[in-house]
Amino acid sequence: MHNGNRTIRFGEFEADLHAGEIRKSGSRIKLQDQPFRVLQVLLEHRGELVTREELQTRIWPEESFGDFDHAVNVAVGKLRAALGDSAENPSFIETVPRRGYRFVASLDEAPVDTHPQLPGINGDRPNKAVPVFNRTLLALLAIVVSACLIGSGIYLDHRTARWQPPDFQRLTVSRGTVYSARFAPDGHSIIYAASWDGEPTDIFSTDPKVPGERSLGFPATQLLAVSSSGEMAVLQPVDNRFLFGDRGTLGQVPLTGGSPRQLAESIDWADWSADGATLASVRNVNGKQRLEFPLGHVLYETAGWISHPRISPKGDQVAFLDHPIFPDNKGDVSIVDLEGHKRVVSADWKSVLGLAWSADGTEIWFSAGQAGIERRIYAVDLSGKQRLVFRSPGGVTLQDIASDGRVLLTRDEQRVGMIALAPGATTEREVSWRDWSLPTDISGDGNTVLFDEQGVEAGPTYTVAVRDIRGDMRGSPPIPLGPGVAGHLSPDGKWATTIVSNAHLLLLPTGAGTARQIEPGDIQQYWNGAYWMPDGKEIVFSANRRGHAVQCFVQDVDGGKPRSVTPEGVNFCKISPDGRLIAGSNLAGGGGWLYPLEGGQPRPIPGLQAGETFAWSSDPRLLYVYKWKQSPIKVYRLNVLTGQREFFREMTPPDVAGLRGIFEIYFSSDSRAYVYGYCRQLSQLYLVKGLK
Repeated sequence: MHNGNRTIRFGEFEADLHAGEIRKSGSRIKLQDQPFRVLQVLLEHRGELVTREELQTRIWPEESFGDFDHAVNVAVGKLRAALGDSAENPSFIETVPRRGYRFVASLDEAPVDTHPQLPGINGDRPNKAVPVFNRTLLALLAIVVSACLIGSGIYLDHRTARWQPPDFQRLTVSRGTVYSARFAPDGHSIIYAASWDGEPTDIFSTDPKVPGERSLGFPATQLLAVSSSGEMAVLQPVDNRFLFGDRGTLGQVPLTGGSPRQLAESIDWADWSADGATLASVRNVNGKQRLEFPLGHVLYETAGWISHPRISPKGDQVAFLDHPIFPDNKGDVSIVDLEGHKRVVSADWKSVLGLAWSADGTEIWFSAGQAGIERRIYAVDLSGKQRLVFRSPGGVTLQDIASDGRVLLTRDEQRVGMIALAPGATTEREVSWRDWSLPTDISGDGNTVLFDEQGVEAGPTYTVAVRDIRGDMRGSPPIPLGPGVAGHLSPDGKWATTIVSNAHLLLLPTGAGTARQIEPGDIQQYWNGAYWMPDGKEIVFSANRRGHAVQCFVQDVDGGKPRSVTPEGVNFCKISPDGRLIAGSNLAGGGGWLYPLEGGQPRPIPGLQAGETFAWSSDPRLLYVYKWKQSPIKVYRLNVLTGQREFFREMTPPDVAGLRGIFEIYFSSDSRAYVYGYCRQLSQLYLVKGLK
């Protein structure tokens, strides 16, 4: 202990209260201000309950209850991540359900003094007795300050009297998903794409002054943009890509109707210039994403994915969201000029979707959040100065901004969950943990499901867990294994792979033991999914080296460097049960391909239909194939030697409203037990006036 009880040691950590940082073995650990202040309060009351209300009073006194509740969850999650702690098996911070937190580790030194007496300028302690002259001066100063505060209060009251809260008008009432919405050039109509009550996506028009909506007659069509001249940019046919976008052929069609004129293939997003003459687009080429403006002219390319491009009102820049890994929606707000000079203006959001230029073109507005999917609306200018525009309980997504400042946004309720059929059971049941449970594997006997939890309570790096699905209700409680995005179970069930922040590949023990990190070699970032070879000695995963597209790698778990086994542009590297073939998605050519592990020419998966997802069965000759966007899901067994298929079974969740799809189906070795994921997005469209 030194510097007047301002350095506190616990375990292998050291908290420097004066510098506002924590260190481990002498190395500084990055931690933001609010998580550190939570730690300071907990250290101050070591072993005692610190209520959430006390944290609010000390750290977030001006936040509303909903905002504080979100903020404290995020702060505690970041603090636990920095300390390598677990909410389920805490070494430092214990959660007292519905009440607060308790610091449970022992301190190596004396109790914390968070209000030490500061030394004088010359190093001496200040005299507790205040001279008469100083007291008189302080009294006069207090009078002046009071007068200023009274005057400020009058001024603030005057300003408050003129301030009006934003006005919200709900535009949709049906149950389902609104995918995109734009203001029409007439200044009052609104065009949007939606799917109601499980029906296919359609494009609708509505007038806020006239209740109701009318279909424009474009079924199975996605809306991307509406020009100032009344032309729509649309996608047909639509290949749904999880929650965050679609892919198809870009078309142009008037609002008055007709057949779309096809412009370009393999497009994900598009936007019109202010004059309605030119399109910017996001195109998928050879496994990479390209931002083009105009069509065909590449401004920016990435091995990740791009969303929500919007051309500036002057037409001299394109703002967009830059995501490092698909389908994770974390990323940055970026802009690129017409010379291809790209820069980031707001970085490191855990969830960022929705973007538009402000009415005067001086700011970029976007919807984002630091944890989970509860996004707020922020504004950032071109110098990077950022401010909060709007916040509310639940998540919102910015859709569009009109020239007069009116805003279109959707309030979204998103959920990813798991449904399973346990061994010996006759009916499916929900086995989700929280609000974003994503299944990634099932044990050979069908008893155990491996999954990751990506909701706000899982923390910034997410949580990997296993769950025994046998028994009544949902089965046994989940057992958290560690951080990251879950991969797959080892053949003996003793290990699970996980990828943490796309930077670390770990092996987590499902029982007793400690986590092991795999040497990354020259890997820049890992993608999602790491599969075990049949002998349990090697793993197969998708990743990319710096400056290269994603491809499949194999690596020994006991040492050695990763070695590439497929060309670039191959993702979802699923190894066959005999370890001879990798079934992967060739992003350049589309569809699925088979890659011999020991070399040889790849070949398309015979009989695989467009839009089908695949997974190996326990038989190396057979794949399970299905189109996960459809409901009900029809699963077939496809012979990779002959291309012949046979119907296997059908799956349908009980509620199809807002269903974005069924995905990630995993079967036990005998095919009698299974688990699958589903994603649901229920949203309502609002017109908002008065946001500034």
